Amino acid sequence: MLVKRSLGLGVFTQLSTATLLPRQVAYAGNYAICNCGPDNTALLHTLLDEIYAALLPAIQDAESTHGPAFQAFFKDAENGAKVSNLLANITEGAPAFPPADKLSNGAPVLFCVSQKGQLSGKTATGEPFDAFDRCGGPVAALSFTGTKYIAVCPVFWTAPEIVTSPPAPPASNQPASNCLRLSRNKGQFQGTTTDRHGAIGLVQYKVWIVLEEIVHSYIYAAFGLGSHPNPLDIYDSNAAFALSAQDSLLNAPSYVLYVASK
Repeated sequence: MLVKRSLGLGVFTQLSTATLLPRQVAYAGNYAICNCGPDNTALLHTLLDEIYAALLPAIQDAESTHGPAFQAFFKDAENGAKVSNLLANITEGAPAFPPADKLSNGAPVLFCVSQKGQLSGKTATGEPFDAFDRCGGPVAALSFTGTKYIAVCPVFWTAPEIVTSPPAPPASNQPASNCLRLSRNKGQFQGTTTDRHGAIGLVQYKVWIVLEEIVHSYIYAAFGLGSHPNPLDIYDSNAAFALSAQDSLLNAPSYVLYVASK
């Protein structure tokens, strides 16, 4: 099973992309795509287009605050403007971490990592750090909280793709593949963190992996970490549903579940 990781606040005192050449940088709007090669760059561009299309109905729904998915995952009507603004910033590639530099205006940077030395830095304690070392095993992508960088790991390219708005199955009593099933007798969503109807199931697919990592960047830019030492990664649908209105804004999988339900 693929996983992603968001590294906590203070991981980096400095970050280097010194080996990057200008020809290795492409752009999808304000998002820089670095070191990915022509085919993978084109795929990431397509995924960003799919994310843009998926976000539009979610933004409109969040503005109303009345939809069942919004009430389930963000609860408080006061969160409506915060959620819609965050999602709108993603569609625009708004600056999350100014000032701008040679790579971006401050919007998140998708950086493909295939070997050591491509994206590296130092930890808060001064120890050398290399993104490729964290890309082992099933880690598909990881974001560096407090920076604009998102590392896209080699295993990401093995993840399946999924359209953001799949057609409903023929049987009217079955949900579309992105929908969460409800156990009415238990008053909670069906499935666990390993079930395809939870966020952990969604983030097996490229489009939702990318969205979640970008959401992490904009959550930190908008809200910081709240009272938590590290970013929230609550994937279980029922656990995400149980979060307080304040903590729901800090949990990136809640946004993935919300957008996927629209």
